[in-house]
Amino acid sequence: MTPLLPTQVIPDLAPASAAAPDAPAQGGFERVLEKVDTTLKQADAMAAGYAEGKVGLTQAVLASEQADTTFQFVIALRDRALSAYQQIMNLQV
Repeated sequence: MTPLLPTQVIPDLAPASAAAPDAPAQGGFERVLEKVDTTLKQADAMAAGYAEGKVGLTQAVLASEQADTTFQFVIALRDRALSAYQQIMNLQV
């Protein structure tokens, strides 16, 4: 017998709201990159704070590890996107 796994609820997608014509639409990948940038800047600030004696070693190391993990995730995401692009480009039409 196989165990039953709980089903995941997929949220309803709301239609895109009309933005101002001069405002660029912000895509999902751009938001991810901004979050990664913020995480890396926070890790740099924690390292600088540790060097100045304002932040404890544990906090600085945790911020550094979080930034490293986040950066590795984005690199893996980029590699997967690049691989998918290359596969599409190699399709015979």
